[in-house]
Formats: sequence, C-alpha cells, structure tokens
Amino acid sequence: MPEYSVVVPVYQGEATLRSLTLQIQAFFQELGRSFEIIFVCDGGPDNSWQVIQTLRAELGADVIKAVQLSRNFGQHNALLCGFRHVCGRFIITMDEDLQHRPTDIARLLERQAEADYDVVYGKYETLQHSAFRNSTSRTMRRLLRLGIPDLHPDYSAFRLIKMEVAQHCLMMRNSYTFLDGYLTWVTNHVASVPVEHQERAVGKSAYTVGKLVAHSINIFATFSDLPIRLLSITSVVVFLLTSAYSIYVLVRKFLYNDFLSGFPSLIISIGFGVGLLLLGMGILGEYIHRINLKTTRRPNFVERQVLD
Repeated sequence: MPEYSVVVPVYQGEATLRSLTLQIQAFFQELGRSFEIIFVCDGGPDNSWQVIQTLRAELGADVIKAVQLSRNFGQHNALLCGFRHVCGRFIITMDEDLQHRPTDIARLLERQAEADYDVVYGKYETLQHSAFRNSTSRTMRRLLRLGIPDLHPDYSAFRLIKMEVAQHCLMMRNSYTFLDGYLTWVTNHVASVPVEHQERAVGKSAYTVGKLVAHSINIFATFSDLPIRLLSITSVVVFLLTSAYSIYVLVRKFLYNDFLSGFPSLIISIGFGVGLLLLGMGILGEYIHRINLKTTRRPNFVERQVLD
C-alpha cells in the first residue's frame, strides 16, 4: 500500500501532465517513500485523458490511477472523487499546471510532522497571477474570512490532508462543494508553510473573475451564516429607527399637528417595509434553492470510466 496519494484534478493538462508526473515520481523516489498519483479528468477541452492513459501504460497501474468524469463538475468535486480512490495515509492535492512545485511537498511533510497536523496548507509567498487577478483574489479571500471566521487564512489548492479527514469530507452532501469549508467543519488542527507559486507553464487559468465571484457567492450562501445575520441585524436596526420615527411623528402630531394626514406612515411602510421584505425574500430564496438541491440528492460527480 502506498504511503502517499497525490490527487490532481485535470482540466487542461495535456501539455503539463507528463512533466508533473515525472517530477512527482522523482521526488518520492529520492525520498524513498511509496506513492500513487490519482488523476481526475474533469471534462476538459483537450486531450488530457489520452495523455493520462499513456502515462499509466508507461509507469504502471500501481503508480497512476485515473478517473474520467462524464462532464466538468469543478475542481473541488473532482478532488472529492479522487479521495474515493486513494490508498495512502496522507493525501496531497495539487494543480496540474506546474504552479505547485512537487519538491515543495517536502515542506508540507515536515510541517505536518511537527505536531501531527490533520491538514497543512502551502502558503504562497508571491502569487504569479496578473495584478488584477491578485487583487480580486485577495479581496475574495478577505470576504470569505469575514463570512467563515474558522476558515484558515492560508487556505490554498496545495494541501496535505490525513486520509481519515478526507474520508469525513466524502460523507458530506451539500448543494455546493467547497473542500476547504468541509475541512474547516472537520478539524481545526490545521497549519501552513510557505511554498513557491510558479508561473503557469502554458495557457491561462480557467478561473475567470466572473467564476471567482460566482464561486464566492455560492460559498457564502452554502457555508456562511453571515447573510442571515446581516438580515437579522438590519431588521433590528430598521425596527428601532422606524419605531423611533413613529414616536417622533406621534409626539409632533399631538404638539404641532403640521404633518399631512397619513403621509409619514405611508412613507415608512412603503420605503422600509417593502424594501426589507424584498431583501429578506431574496436571501431566503437563496437558501431555499440550496435546500432544494440538497433534497434532490444531485450527485457532486459522476464517474464515466475508472482505471483502478
């Protein structure tokens, strides 16, 4: 049985998979540890699956496992799929685009051994994206930290996870998968270690700004209670303001009687009441939608072919 399982979600890896595989193999051979690589082909537009099959034929079924999904289910669902097929005591997740250096796995292992951490994140010292992408990523990260206070500040796609922690993640069935949110629910025995973030070897990221925004909104609605708390606080503030204003109108009515009859109450009911109701219906609608997705038991991934 291998000691380490490297899970790699693959979307556009045709040009980088061979180099990544050979680097991972060289690292573990030098370390003298047994390993396996699980590639999960996530419905990408290139010939990644053919490359994976070739690598498996060359290196052997004991080194490379492969799963081809029926369509694109997203990075986090692809990782969960990979977790179903791992055999190692420790799981390392990394991207296929060579922005994560396989030699930095050593840093994750050393950090984990310091206190037997359940999860160790690779913390990027410098992000190798465009200035705009870096800025939006930092903003999204701050917002997610606000919405999910327990989320580790250094969370990233380059992780070391204990097998038993990953298995707990497989038991969850949410309408939207956010692996780092799952890990936050499972354990708080988490650490991080600085690693290098390299430039993409080829092509460009499939994560556009629009996808990042949609990703963050889904995370907020699924994993954070911040929207509901904002609604509750807003409701209390509006109630206090409208109550105070109503008392003011009532007192002024008795003292001066200089308001048009019915005008203040009409403005309050329409302006504050209808606006607050619409806001509440919008937020509750998001939650009801996700509850509906969960009750329909929509699968997070569907396996088309398994080479195990």
